[in-house]
Amino acid sequence: MCAILTLVFAFSAVGHATLAENDQENDYYWNILVYLQADNNLNDLTQTDLDELMAWGPSANSDKVNVLVFMDKLDEKAYLYKMEPGKMIDLPYDLNGTEVNTGDPDVFREFVAYAEENYSADHTLIFFWDHGGPTAGVGVDDNTLPDGGGPSDWLTHQELIGVLEDHPVDVLAMDECSIGQIEVAYEYAKNLPDTQYLVASESYIGYRGFPYDHILDELMKDPDMSPLDLSLVCVREFEELFMQTPYQVEILTTQSVIDLREVEALSFEFGALLEALKDDLKSYRSIVKSARASAILPWGSESSGRIDLPTFVQTIANKAPSDSDVKLEALDFLTAYNKTVPEMGGTKNSANFDYRGLGILFPQSASFLTIASAGMFENYKTFDFPDNGWLQFLEAYWGVTLI
Repeated sequence: MCAILTLVFAFSAVGHATLAENDQENDYYWNILVYLQADNNLNDLTQTDLDELMAWGPSANSDKVNVLVFMDKLDEKAYLYKMEPGKMIDLPYDLNGTEVNTGDPDVFREFVAYAEENYSADHTLIFFWDHGGPTAGVGVDDNTLPDGGGPSDWLTHQELIGVLEDHPVDVLAMDECSIGQIEVAYEYAKNLPDTQYLVASESYIGYRGFPYDHILDELMKDPDMSPLDLSLVCVREFEELFMQTPYQVEILTTQSVIDLREVEALSFEFGALLEALKDDLKSYRSIVKSARASAILPWGSESSGRIDLPTFVQTIANKAPSDSDVKLEALDFLTAYNKTVPEMGGTKNSANFDYRGLGILFPQSASFLTIASAGMFENYKTFDFPDNGWLQFLEAYWGVTLI
């Protein structure tokens, strides 16, 4: 989901029920949790996904997969639902029927803790549904006061990490824009050692995100699937949807599986490449410039300052002298990258623009950071990855001091 959305869906009838007091559920293979933050201009896009989340048919394995949705819509109270075929079941939850700020990590923490305490499962996947941003976070709430209104509040990446340090999950799946950046992946990898996979887009997400019904159908067929297998299902079903009319015309939409256990090794290889470039930056400046230009993605990446990281490195590998340390380090990075991003899905059109699954901030000039996006840059510097050699390389490349 992202701010460029303009389409509006009509609401359809939804079946509601209440959970009997003695209907305690436990011992699932998978908890599927959806943190649906629609208290903003995405409000009218909720119904399609709600319908999908209760569209999976009855299955012999339905008692092995639990689906919970915490939803806060615009000008409405927040509710927690257990999703079953054809109905949403209201759960007895302390925050039901109140206006909440879903950008508050305590609200997210209560949702995760409730699921963990009342629906025990071997594995957990959390979908985040909202706007997203590489530095801003995984969702914004535009009505943060009990009676509505109030300042907007993001659930930041660091706040999310602070919650999940105490409530481990296996997979984080982002139904939102531009989370698939190495800076974000590194932040999660370093601070959430129990989280194995991040499913995210390096680009924008249009008005259609994950096809939840198809993903759940596949999970119901094999509820004992591994975190990797479910992550791959999310991306492959996403790609299948966007190969169909009318979605196939989009060129901005991708999703990738990122193995968080491989990200720190990838960062090490990238740092080695940066050091090799810095050793003779005068000779390699034109190659770096060309590599950056080749990695620019369509649909606003120039204005956001982001490029496709593996395309950037691949171009350096292609242009560097065959016996150079730069070429060897670039090839080592690409080998590590194939382990880190085992799958990427998108539209047929997106394949024409060198999307390869993971972005990085590399704007055209230092003034983008110091003037045009100074506020964003202050937030960017709080992430761990930029100080892992990347900002120092940009300083050398531009001949400026950023820190």
